Amino acid sequence: MLTVTFIRHGQSTDNVRHVWAGWADAPLSQRGKSQAEALGAYFSETLFTKIYASPLKRAATTAALVLAAQPAPQPPHDFTIKSIKEQNFGVAEGKPWCSPDNRSSKSLSEYMSEGKYPTPLPGERFTGGESDEDLAARAMQAVNEVIMPHVHSAMQTRRAEHIALVSHGLCIRALICALLERDSRNITPSRGYTGMQNTAWARVTIEMQDVADGTPLKITDEDNPLIVTVTDFGRTDHLVKLKPNAGGTGKIAYDPKQRDIRAFFDGAANTKDCESNALDGINREAKK
Repeated sequence: MLTVTFIRHGQSTDNVRHVWAGWADAPLSQRGKSQAEALGAYFSETLFTKIYASPLKRAATTAALVLAAQPAPQPPHDFTIKSIKEQNFGVAEGKPWCSPDNRSSKSLSEYMSEGKYPTPLPGERFTGGESDEDLAARAMQAVNEVIMPHVHSAMQTRRAEHIALVSHGLCIRALICALLERDSRNITPSRGYTGMQNTAWARVTIEMQDVADGTPLKITDEDNPLIVTVTDFGRTDHLVKLKPNAGGTGKIAYDPKQRDIRAFFDGAANTKDCESNALDGINREAKK
């Protein structure tokens, strides 16, 4: 059996600006660093076979903090997987997002000509960006190139493997849907798999249908039907004891070479929870 844990990156400095943040490469905020460290501690006894990440700073840094908490010897890792980057929002990157007033009578291009950037409808894309269909195709590529080799390895050796993919909210949704397309039972997903908070995680298991344990196999996708099960989604157990933002540190970039600077802002007014991006929902964490 293969277990895949999908992890959304920690809060980035763009997440608190209410802007479109896809391929724009903003770093983690200090809050995001704390979230990722809490996640690393949470998974410190979960032995990953390998950890993968998007090369965007907010994902790669989150993955590095999870890796740092793994027991020795640490698992191999690859933080350069471009196919699990977030959806590219083209000319909208870094621009404030807005709620459309009436998309039935105005096209996306008309909104863009007015300097407004609402959520694209299915099949639409900002100039220079990707549509949801483009993202789905890229997610299927990632499944084929990154995940399926582990499925084959686990099934051939009959040894369980557990990999982690640190990615982005919309891409994680696309990855889960791409995996579910391989399920031999033709089950229609019962939920949209959206709204993951920063550092929330989801888990999918992949098994081969009607195969006895301990039987080595020659794997071919066509001959070996798979059972794909989403066992967890949007889990944030690790954030329960994380203290609320102090001193507006959500807007301060985390520099791995720099000491934690939250103490300099102790006592300042707390920042409000904010939308993590235009499509991923509100970053409301459980408070102590």
